[in-house]
Amino acid sequence: MWTDLVMRVLFIQKSKKKMSNFVGFGGEEKSLDYLTVGEMADLKGCSVQYVKRICKEGKIKTELWKHPQNKQSCYMIPVSALPEDLQTRYYRRKRAEAGVLPEKVDSEKPLKYHSKGNKKAFEEMSETERVEIKRWTEILTQWQGERNGKSNKTEFDRIFVAHQKYLNPDLEISTDILYRKYSAYKNEFYAELADNRGGWNRGMSKLDDESVIWQNFLSLYFSQSKPTVSWCYRTVRAYITEEYPEFLGEMPSEMCFRRKIKTLPAAVLEYAREGDKALHDHCIPYANRRKSDIFANDIWVMDNYTFDVITQQNGNMRRMYITTVLDVKSGVLVGWNITESPDSNSTLDALRFAMMRFGIPKNLYFDNGREFTTLDIAGGQKCRKIAKNKQGNIPATIVEKLGIRLIFAKVTNAQAKVVERVHRIIKEQFCRGNYGYCGGNVTERPEILKNNIKNGCIETEKQLKETFSDYADNVFNVAEYGGGEARFRGMTAIEVWNASIAETSLKKASRETLDLLMLRNAGFQKIKRDGVFVAYHGEKIWYYDKNITWQHIGEEVCVRYDRDDLSVVRIYDKEDRFLYSWECADWLMLKYFDENKQKIAELGRRQADVVKQVKARARELRGDASLTQREGLKYVSGRNTGKFKIRLPKNIVIVTANEEPTERMAVGAEATEIDPYRMLKNAEGRRNN
Repeated sequence: MWTDLVMRVLFIQKSKKKMSNFVGFGGEEKSLDYLTVGEMADLKGCSVQYVKRICKEGKIKTELWKHPQNKQSCYMIPVSALPEDLQTRYYRRKRAEAGVLPEKVDSEKPLKYHSKGNKKAFEEMSETERVEIKRWTEILTQWQGERNGKSNKTEFDRIFVAHQKYLNPDLEISTDILYRKYSAYKNEFYAELADNRGGWNRGMSKLDDESVIWQNFLSLYFSQSKPTVSWCYRTVRAYITEEYPEFLGEMPSEMCFRRKIKTLPAAVLEYAREGDKALHDHCIPYANRRKSDIFANDIWVMDNYTFDVITQQNGNMRRMYITTVLDVKSGVLVGWNITESPDSNSTLDALRFAMMRFGIPKNLYFDNGREFTTLDIAGGQKCRKIAKNKQGNIPATIVEKLGIRLIFAKVTNAQAKVVERVHRIIKEQFCRGNYGYCGGNVTERPEILKNNIKNGCIETEKQLKETFSDYADNVFNVAEYGGGEARFRGMTAIEVWNASIAETSLKKASRETLDLLMLRNAGFQKIKRDGVFVAYHGEKIWYYDKNITWQHIGEEVCVRYDRDDLSVVRIYDKEDRFLYSWECADWLMLKYFDENKQKIAELGRRQADVVKQVKARARELRGDASLTQREGLKYVSGRNTGKFKIRLPKNIVIVTANEEPTERMAVGAEATEIDPYRMLKNAEGRRNN
């Protein structure tokens, strides 16, 4: 069968050059179909002689051709000259011979992808094309029939292609061609089965937004793990090969995917591959705040930053943190504090240092970190630890006592925190100049760092603090003003602060006043039998006054303390009025199995002293009075003598027992007197015996 088919194809191909010798051919092969006299007789169901007669008489349109070999003339009948019923019958036979009658696509489940190729009617195809279509139809049918039962379809496709090359050496076939032909077949582009060049999708370099290929590619590419285009392309190609082989011929090159990615909106790419925060930081519009209507010290911004510098201290290597305070108007770094951990203590230290140098600000712009939202800084505004039933019972915070208004940044709003841009400048200008510079990540870490650590030439914590202080005031704060106000162009940051503060007032406090106003507190508490306490690093430190504490047990007070001097606390009432100063009661803090006799003795003496004071106070309050309860009862009963009287009503109902004797006696016995005291005495004697 295949031999006859191949010979016929070769005959037609060799005859293409000779067709121009046919009468009426016009110099090129026509796309019209022609029938011989015998084929016409078979189609019409009549004799050959009848067909020859009507052709000779001109009853049917014919063309006189010369055979390319024997040069004899013969009648050729164009199919287009036949009646419609005969044309329909002819093309039905041709379609059946070519096997191009695929199953119809279910309208309820349409194909996920529709090719954009130009369909060509079967009637418009040449005989050469129909032979090729029949050949590919049989190959595709055989391929799909054998492929469905295979687990590894990709591997089977390669084997099938190799087998077809062996059976049909003249056939141009590969896995890509196989997939492309199948896609054309499924989409009813039958003419493309005869075109080995895949011209049915020629010029379609753009991917369809709704295609299975593009959507599956984006499902991989839109990931915060940020896969490469090459990896996504290879993965999608493998997936399409397994699940949708008919679409593989439509899959363009990797470069086409790269070009199409560039057409996607930048905001979509930012969200899909970076996340919500990156979208908000880089693509969502934000308000541009004017600085022309504020003055120096109107707004200070605070934040923490991890130094990209490794320091050494007593042989230990670690990275330090810095809490920075920035004036929004001028961009001056008004204060800072370098510490081992960025906690609330570092926040207050940096703020205190800034206020000692530049005065007290009107507003503080804070991040939402725990170091800024503690109870004695933020109060109930942002504190996470306060109970709902105590939210209205919070002592005055440190910033309230200083007259500062707190502003908290909106969560994930990086544009509002200008101090973060200052941290990038510190990294580039200061951190990189240190021997212990380690970078923000592994890729930024210099190779020379290992040698610097080995040679012991990296900075100590003391050196880091000294060099940063010099950098902040003599480099950063004297740099050219980078704001947008034209009147300050050419001035340094500190000159802008000086010029702006001259236009307004400055609020400043002495060192002693700041020490007092910035005492820390942990909310209200009731005075207990052991006094009051301060929770410090998870431990309770108790404070007691032997002459005062026991007199105010149960009262609610506020305890304020200086974290640098925990020997004394200051106690205030609920109206924030100072009451007492109590010392640390270290004699109250013993270990569970403490056998220190001196501490135990000290505790006993303190307890005895308190007992003595309480008793003395009780005697003092009682005075010389000697009234007892017994005497008091006599006075009370004497005042009420004669008041207790029982008055019976006139109507009294007598209750009796029916048919019951009033006294119980033994049968035949005489009535005798019973002495209960003698009975008890006899029972006691028997018990003793």
